[in-house]
Amino acid sequence: MQMQPECLRLDSVLQTVSVLEAVVQRSFGPDGGQVLFTRDTGQTLLTRHGTRILTALRLDHPLVRMVVECVRKHSDVTGDGSKTFILLLASLLREIRKHNGKAPKNVAGAKWLGEALLAFGLDELSNVISVGVASHATYLSDTCNPTHTDTRTVVKTDTGTLRRLLGSFLHTRISPTHVEVISQLTCELLCRWSFQGSFVNEHFPSLHTAVSGFPTGCSRLLEGQVIHADFSTPLPVHNRGQIKALTVTEHLEPSPLIGGAVLELGGTSGGMESVCARSGQRLDSVCAVLHQLGVSLLLSSVTQSEATLAAARRNGVGVLECVPEDDLSLFCLLSGSQPITDWATIRQEDVATVTFCQSLVLGARRFVHLGFPKAEGKVQPHSLVVCGLTEGQTEQSVDAIRDALLMLHTAWQPTHRPTATDETPHTDRQTDASTDTCTGQVGPGCVISIGGTFEFLLHHALQLFPHANKHTRSHSDTPDVSRMLAEALLSVPRRIYSHSSRQYLAAHSHALSSIRSHFTSLNRLETTAVLAAGGSNGVPGEAGSGSGSVVVKEVLDGCSSGCSLGVESVSCKYQLILAVLQCLRNILCVDTVLHTASHKILPTSLTTDDDDS
Repeated sequence: MQMQPECLRLDSVLQTVSVLEAVVQRSFGPDGGQVLFTRDTGQTLLTRHGTRILTALRLDHPLVRMVVECVRKHSDVTGDGSKTFILLLASLLREIRKHNGKAPKNVAGAKWLGEALLAFGLDELSNVISVGVASHATYLSDTCNPTHTDTRTVVKTDTGTLRRLLGSFLHTRISPTHVEVISQLTCELLCRWSFQGSFVNEHFPSLHTAVSGFPTGCSRLLEGQVIHADFSTPLPVHNRGQIKALTVTEHLEPSPLIGGAVLELGGTSGGMESVCARSGQRLDSVCAVLHQLGVSLLLSSVTQSEATLAAARRNGVGVLECVPEDDLSLFCLLSGSQPITDWATIRQEDVATVTFCQSLVLGARRFVHLGFPKAEGKVQPHSLVVCGLTEGQTEQSVDAIRDALLMLHTAWQPTHRPTATDETPHTDRQTDASTDTCTGQVGPGCVISIGGTFEFLLHHALQLFPHANKHTRSHSDTPDVSRMLAEALLSVPRRIYSHSSRQYLAAHSHALSSIRSHFTSLNRLETTAVLAAGGSNGVPGEAGSGSGSVVVKEVLDGCSSGCSLGVESVSCKYQLILAVLQCLRNILCVDTVLHTASHKILPTSLTTDDDDS
């Protein structure tokens, strides 16, 4: 084995990341196109999904694979920001190279800057966003308590804003002609589940069924649960109304008679006849217990024997075999039952009740559709059927919905300042308690207009940060860290408006105008409060006149290129920047790459012959 060391310099790192940047730029922004991949097998992939594009590439350089793995991990958690991740990472590397070119010799290099940027992001970025961005935003719901983090209890969600958020998100992942259908389905799914985002995310594999061969417009919601298995023995036709069901995870027939088992016969045990007799007696006793409990439906995670199925037919019991584990777990949660592992301990509490159970044909496959009793104050379960003309299109829609649910889960989480961990470069950090109570968090569901509004506002806030915090502890001896991040952020709106510099300037000017309007409103409110406190005839109602909502409307209405109706999550943007800074620090810590090349070892006999000769 030979090792070929490669010393990594900043220019080579930037060049490597720039290759990925060139790939994702083609599909970035509202005017980005789809990327077509072809495989050796003849299969094609047409997508705008950033993670799918990056993971479909054949990557040889370990540094590129490292970056793509960081993108994949971030996307798995938040479902958002893969292409922006690469653009921002490349822009930060360019800013670091620019800084190193101007810095004197005693200033630390790229690795130090990567550490300083990550420290700034972990300790200060949340405060900057709270002051400079969140004050211009609106919220998905009126549940904006900073300590509220449980997405299962979010109430009074603004469905209009939710649909705008979903539409903006899905527009970057699927065909524009399918955005409205998928957005409406996702919104309706959350509404049916009372916005229990955590539960829907956790059980999404069981809550959706992909069907190819039909237009996307045929996708719909079904009340109840779709079990991804078919009847092995049919449910009797006379069974109407409520049905008693039982979930099992073991074989009804004794294990020696299951196919593949070895049974040794001999002695005075009576031979095969005795074994079969005992097996039949057990099946009869189990069927008697099922009849006593009124059970007419079995959901089994294992394959039952032919004798068991025959006994079920005789006793009028429908059997579903090989039910996926996820489906069985979801059924138990929704019905409040427990799977049976020991037939000797069956209780009435283990029996579930379903309101209907019927075969469901979707495309070329058969499933079972069942429903649950309605109860006041309890969520009525619904399942999602996602259709597509081709298998690839269906898979793309399913991935888009899954990512949208992950994005919403992140959006409903409050943005807070992380505490120091083992991964952070500094362990002696101190926090100001007064700052934590005022600006340490952003409320859940905070959204802002798309089209670069977040980047413009945060850019402006970061430019002012060194002056506003000149008397506080800094993470470096120079304000260049915040300014470098501020300049790198502008790469996102520059790419969005790459087709028109005039629209870029107009969007930037509008963001600055919104900032000035916001501060003017704040000054007016402060003046009114002072006059009211001094006993003047000022109008006290001005303090609640909703000037903040006017600013929000200005921001929402000021985006160009058809982006005026779209919004994006502030929390997702915050998590994205932290993930990029973490990845930046990691790749800048790599000094050398060892390329190993292994050679085929000759057999010992041949080597001995050569030595003898």
